This record gives sequence, C-alpha cells and structure tokens, in this order.
Amino acid sequence: MSVALSPSRLVVRVLRTALRVVGAGGHAATAAARERGVGRVHPLWVERASVCQTCPLCVVKCGKSYCGKPFLHQIEREEHTEGCGCPVIPKAKDPSEHCPRNAHFEASTKNEHCDCIWCTRVAKAESSV
Repeated sequence: MSVALSPSRLVVRVLRTALRVVGAGGHAATAAARERGVGRVHPLWVERASVCQTCPLCVVKCGKSYCGKPFLHQIEREEHTEGCGCPVIPKAKDPSEHCPRNAHFEASTKNEHCDCIWCTRVAKAESSV
C-alpha cells in the first residue's frame, strides 16, 4: 500500500530531484571538457582513483566504475553510505570534488579542513615527504 504525498511535498520532491539531475549534468559537462584537455586536473588523481577502486561502495557497471550505483539508477541517496553515483575517474580528476565519506564511513565535512578520505590521505602523504 503506497501513501499519497501531499501536493506541497510532491512539488518539493520533484524540485529536489530536478536539481540533482541538473547538477549531475553540469558535472558530466565539465568531465567531458576535461577529457578534451580543457580545465584543471587534480595532480594526485591517480591516487584518488585508486582509493575509490578499493572502496566497498565502488560498483562496476558496463566496464565503468562508479561511486555507488550510477546516479540515474538511484537519484535519491545518502551519499556517505550509498556513494554519490559519479564515475570514479572523472570525479578523481576534478580538483573541486571530494569523497562523500570519511575514514569512519560517516559523512565527510567540508569546512575549513575537509576530512574526506582523499584529503586525509593526501595530507598524510605530504607530511611523510
């Protein structure tokens, strides 16, 4: 038995989903531009991608690895427990992106000091050099 949503809640849910899809489209466009040599690439993207490849959230679909299920297969999600749905390699190459979880499988915080897995491992690598 399904519970009907009130019209206002339905509108909010539709708008939230639309914003997520539009945001994903923007990420895809910048990834396509980066593939053609336009835009910046994170200098440690290989290390970031290798962290993702060993993550239990990593899913391989049609020969491409994703952070969780691909975005359009599951639009509404808890990113730190289900992944963000982005392809791993383009996400790792984007300098503005961060992992959605920290080392304790909690949601990462992106305040002054980001505690996502990528940032903490890069900080450890830089301090050991």
